[in-house]
Amino acid sequence: MCFSLFFLFACAESEPPAVVSDEVKDDQAFSIESLQLVDPEAKGSLFIIGGGKRPPSLVQEMIDLMPSKDSLIVIIPSASSEPDTSAFYATKQFTELGCTQVESFFFGLEQSEGLKSGLPHASLIYICGGDQNRFMEVVEKRNLKEDLHQAFKNGCVIAGTSAGAAVMSEVMITGDQQLEPEYESTYRRLKANNGIYSEGLGLLQHAIIDQHFVERSRYNRALTAMHDHPNTPVFGIGESTALVVSNNGFSVAGAGQVVLFSPGESSANENGLLEMSEVEITVMTAK
Repeated sequence: MCFSLFFLFACAESEPPAVVSDEVKDDQAFSIESLQLVDPEAKGSLFIIGGGKRPPSLVQEMIDLMPSKDSLIVIIPSASSEPDTSAFYATKQFTELGCTQVESFFFGLEQSEGLKSGLPHASLIYICGGDQNRFMEVVEKRNLKEDLHQAFKNGCVIAGTSAGAAVMSEVMITGDQQLEPEYESTYRRLKANNGIYSEGLGLLQHAIIDQHFVERSRYNRALTAMHDHPNTPVFGIGESTALVVSNNGFSVAGAGQVVLFSPGESSANENGLLEMSEVEITVMTAK
């Protein structure tokens, strides 16, 4: 089930930007239905978890997207500062639900080739939580993005939690801010030129992912990201909850909520304070 809220803020008229600007105005109404959220050639699904606990029922929904429990599952714990621990607990969850082929790869120098050879045969690739910046640094060093995209095209389920969710979109929220020297779990201000972004995997197209969303009240962060990237919606995924995306559309799995921010008009005043209008917020739960 879901419901929608419309938030109207004072907004000054402005000219449309090229990519990112302090002033944004769109002449055409945004429509989430018109977006192609994944590669049209992809046969796989994205199972994007907002972090927190992963109840067996949620993991089972992930497994149900595979051909069988005997299919190969590859776990990548490279976002974690304790990859062995992350891999152990992720493996345990899958094997306790009857999965028979579960392999984990912390793809450093000595194991990158093993991982690359396993990816084409995987039916599910699971990216553990941790630091999304750490994960993407390793992906770039090992040239693994193309392999992940190819696996997705071939029909693989690509899943991730927390940082493993943040990396799914092309525009990745790093968690850092221009206006705050130290990390905050959410933004305390709603200003232009504050968000810091990097390049993610781009498996989810034309949208941005944020995680731990409801529990950490990351609404300011979502609105900032939407201002910084015109006509780009933001999916804020709660804990113990997944956004499931394929060429058949998207849905919600798990116990919590996914908050979809659909963009309207946005600008910033002379002090950098954001002004927004006709922003639609849709709160969704599993059906």
